[in-house]
Amino acid sequence: RAADKVPSKETMAFEVGEKLSYSLGWQFIVAGHATLEVLPDEEWEGRIARSFQMTAKTNKVADKLFKVRDSLSSLAEYDVSRSLGYSKRQREGDTKRDVSVDFDWENLVANYYEAIGGSQRTTPILENTLDPLSAFYFIRNQKLDIGTIIEGPMSDGKRCKMTRIEVVQRKKIKVNGTKYDAFKLIPDIQDIGGVFEKSKDAKMEIWCTADHRHIPVLLKSKVIVGSFKAELETEI
Repeated sequence: RAADKVPSKETMAFEVGEKLSYSLGWQFIVAGHATLEVLPDEEWEGRIARSFQMTAKTNKVADKLFKVRDSLSSLAEYDVSRSLGYSKRQREGDTKRDVSVDFDWENLVANYYEAIGGSQRTTPILENTLDPLSAFYFIRNQKLDIGTIIEGPMSDGKRCKMTRIEVVQRKKIKVNGTKYDAFKLIPDIQDIGGVFEKSKDAKMEIWCTADHRHIPVLLKSKVIVGSFKAELETEI
């Protein structure tokens, strides 16, 4: 099993307690803030599992246009080779959704459930499928260099699709007044849904540090709702 081989702390790009804070910009305004956290490890069926959380919320100015209060949680094998559980609390404008996903590896399916409305479905998955949040940490754990291509299955419980991300550039960039030696990653965002759903020319780029931690310092996208970016403010 993937979890039988546990990486040492020296080989991991992150550790428990890491908290990354970001400013969220839309068009030309600061619209809110987001955090990415590595929570304390949990026990899952007799083995140690990784726990991650992401939160995003708009500020008072943006609340008047489109209020967002989102939270994602993920539980993954210790080496982040596959997902064990995924949940989403979505509050965006008039949309309210509480989702939980259980990954059943014995039967190779993801069991999706919405608390509001009781919607349920079972989705076939592939070996080593990751949820959208744990996939972020899986990528950070890989050896990156210009030309590196990472491919694998991803599922939010509603569907399972192959995803692809490529390292295309390395240069020094400045984010919130701090200079970083960083890699530029281009993900394949086809069929990702949401604001990308009707954006045929949607583009996204992720910049992460070129050291072993691969900390995401900048995310930029051009989608149907306009230009969006997330910039690292603080790290713990």
